[in-house]
Amino acid sequence: MKIPKFHLDSLWQNNTFFKVISVVIACIIWVVVAMNMKTDIPREIKEVPVTMDNQTSFITRMGLTIIGDESLFVDVTIEGQRLVVGSIKPEDIAVSVDLSSVNGAGNFSLPLVAENVSGKDFAISSISPSTVNLKFDRMVTKKFNVDVKMEGLVVPEEGYLMEEAVVSPTQVSVTGPDTDIAKIAKCVVSVDHEGSLTKTTAFTSDIVLLDKDGNKIETSGLTMDVKQAEVTVPILKTVDLPVKVEFLNAPTNLDLEELEYAVSNETVTVAGPVDEIDKYSEIILGYIDFKALDLESNFTFDVELPENFINVAHTETVTVTFDWTDMVAKEFTVTNLSLVNVPSDYDARLLTDRVTKVKIIGPAQVLETMTADDLVGQIDLSKRSVETGQFKTAVTISAPSKNLVWAVGDYTAVVVISEKD
Repeated sequence: MKIPKFHLDSLWQNNTFFKVISVVIACIIWVVVAMNMKTDIPREIKEVPVTMDNQTSFITRMGLTIIGDESLFVDVTIEGQRLVVGSIKPEDIAVSVDLSSVNGAGNFSLPLVAENVSGKDFAISSISPSTVNLKFDRMVTKKFNVDVKMEGLVVPEEGYLMEEAVVSPTQVSVTGPDTDIAKIAKCVVSVDHEGSLTKTTAFTSDIVLLDKDGNKIETSGLTMDVKQAEVTVPILKTVDLPVKVEFLNAPTNLDLEELEYAVSNETVTVAGPVDEIDKYSEIILGYIDFKALDLESNFTFDVELPENFINVAHTETVTVTFDWTDMVAKEFTVTNLSLVNVPSDYDARLLTDRVTKVKIIGPAQVLETMTADDLVGQIDLSKRSVETGQFKTAVTISAPSKNLVWAVGDYTAVVVISEKD
């Protein structure tokens, strides 16, 4: 294969070759001229960060803190040779705040200082802006009670009662500049609800800081340990519950319906949780022991309610008064004594053959004709532990054939118990 010959003369006749050579020569000349020029040129470096390290400065020792956004940027104008200034970046320049004039809390206009930290040869001409406005204050933390403001909350006119709202948490800690914390007059959580409430309801709402004039305080520069609070509004249902007394040691043949007595309040108005109060149909005031029910006796009871119930009418006590008209007292000696419920493996006998000075209460016309033979004394051994030996035990006195008659007081007899052979 025949190789074509290359002729140098052909290059000089090629226009493309001359264009390329011209560009290369121009670039070489520009570089040489730029490197040998002694004239400095300016250049503005944008978005240079401002550093404010006050952790080791006297600012910290005074207990002060810079308030507000510390992320500041400025534009810095530099001068130097073209190749040098063309390579400068924001991180080659350190801009800081001159804090020497800060002498306490307040607002200060402070000068900025720029420094070449690159090691390259250029000068700093100006900073824009040349000053920065900063606020200094002492950071404090203060606790405030959380108050509740309710609007629109109502209950039906009858049958329900609204108690004082309960807020949780009851306090909030606010941290911020001393001057801002001093503006806080109170912390409020608001509850706004339309319509009647018929059961206990909880609401969650933001905690709002207010000044002394009731104006809302912006919290952008403040820190709160909690930002919301729960407000529980207790709703109670009100009812009139009848009161009742119960009797102890009543003779088995005594008809309580014939015992005439009155209570100072037939009913007590109470309020309780909606899901609890309907379980109650009456209030048991307490017990009256027939052994203590003597002539002219009256009994006063404290009204005790279940937990979380309220005595709406503040009826603190109820008195039970008996009608003692035509009722009298008379003493008897009871000789008709008997033992009952003796265990099958024991023998028992009475050493006491009579109980004296037994006080009987009853209608006058009944006691007028009643004799000791109408009374019986019963010793029930099932009401105590049985052991061999001699001991005193209670005697229950009754008049089986008479109504509305009972014995007042405590009576005893001596019993001897032994094991069967």
